Amino acid sequence: MLWPMAKTPMPADQEMRQLNVKVPPEDAHFVQEVLRPALGFPYNAEAVREVISQLRTWFRLPAYVVELLQRDAAAQGLNILEYLQMLLHRRYEELAKGERQQGKAPGLSRPTSAAPPRPSRR
Repeated sequence: MLWPMAKTPMPADQEMRQLNVKVPPEDAHFVQEVLRPALGFPYNAEAVREVISQLRTWFRLPAYVVELLQRDAAAQGLNILEYLQMLLHRRYEELAKGERQQGKAPGLSRPTSAAPPRPSRR
């Protein structure tokens, strides 16, 4: 279950800065057709700003949680995206193990003993 987090208020005197980014068509489609509606924003820019803000603040978790997670990521030599990928892969392994125990096939994927691929850095 996801718990709603309060938005970090932006100081009234903080200006918005322009950032133009070109993305491949599949990413633009994802923002337009999947991300924006899922987050409930009327504009693509708002959805992208929200994702960036969530990553920057480690999903608005309390400082003591973020500090421990950052230390764990650093100890493993992972950046935030690699760390999230590792955590998601661990969760997948838990779910796949549960499905196997129930006699269900966990899906078409690599064996769970293999390490997750590292994200490409562009």
